[in-house]
Amino acid sequence: MLCAKEQVVQVRHTGAELIRCYGGHTLAFFGLAPQNLHFLAPGGEGLVNYRLTNNVAVVLGDPVCAPKAFEHVTRSFLDFCALHDWRVAFYQTYPEHSAIYRALKLSTFKMGEEAIIDPQTFTLSGSAMAKVRFNCRHAEREGVIIHWYEGVPPTAVMHQLEQLSSTWLEGKVGQHASETGFSVGRIDELIDAAEGADRIANISTLSDDSSRIVPRLVTGVATTSSGIACAFVTFTPIYGFSSSEAAATGGQCGVRGWGWSIDLMRRAPDAPRGAIELLLVGAIERFRSCGAQVVGLGMVAWADTRKEMMPFQRQLANFVTDRLHLLESRRTLFSFKEKFHPCWESRYMVASTTLALPKVALAVLRVRNYSGGGLARLIK
Repeated sequence: MLCAKEQVVQVRHTGAELIRCYGGHTLAFFGLAPQNLHFLAPGGEGLVNYRLTNNVAVVLGDPVCAPKAFEHVTRSFLDFCALHDWRVAFYQTYPEHSAIYRALKLSTFKMGEEAIIDPQTFTLSGSAMAKVRFNCRHAEREGVIIHWYEGVPPTAVMHQLEQLSSTWLEGKVGQHASETGFSVGRIDELIDAAEGADRIANISTLSDDSSRIVPRLVTGVATTSSGIACAFVTFTPIYGFSSSEAAATGGQCGVRGWGWSIDLMRRAPDAPRGAIELLLVGAIERFRSCGAQVVGLGMVAWADTRKEMMPFQRQLANFVTDRLHLLESRRTLFSFKEKFHPCWESRYMVASTTLALPKVALAVLRVRNYSGGGLARLIK
């Protein structure tokens, strides 16, 4: 019989294999973060990554498993939570699983939309991309140069990124004094995340396709003509599904596969205009040359281009943004990402019952490390 430490190691190893094979969710990579708890379904059939706060198990995305095992793995986790008398919240779930959640007597609430790019069809041509082209050319004329690092960036580069990120945080007037987490990375965790991505990439699985590149963590750094970092972005892996399972999935955009998803995005106050656009365009073109099938540009809370939200949800979105000053940058963020003409995919919160939603919402804010007056007023 395995001791507790050996069981943890076994869960993490099996979990890494599951993420490598079925980590098609843009958040799947964050599942093995050391702060998370892990539920391994019987027989190692699937993995559920979550954090526990105030007796609410907040799950990071959908369960990681083969599509045919999804309902069974989810049901097993719900039974596990019921045994401990925990409420459950699945955070940023994908639309293709909504019918199964409802069949399991769970309530789904749209929480926003994620910007998805197909790198194989992305182009800068045409009038729709004129503004992006203009900003990229402006950055290049200002002498901005892009450098790419796969895995752990060099120590000297990391020092510049840490300093730039600290300056960026200090400049977030009226917003969060510290970085959020759970569904996004943190600069002080970048090295650990890169090493974790390397470990997953080095796992051998029966479904390995020798022609496919296994994504690792990628960092893009924009430097000025004097060699100083003025902006950077990081991209985490999307592992997609094994080839035998790929046909069983399909999102609203018709794009499911392997690639990268944006994580950190930082810009110095005096960075030349267009530095971030130049980084993102360079990343999409780089990933296209690797054969990537998807690039995620991140979720925007309360975005609803598909007009799926009920009127009360839109009113709540305005209240949270305008009165409580939470997520108040969402409109600016949406406008920035919309410039790249992505496909917008719906993302959902799935809760045990409608009545549990207020408690669930507070639990999500806590695990994401939201702070400040807005959260305090919401709690009161």
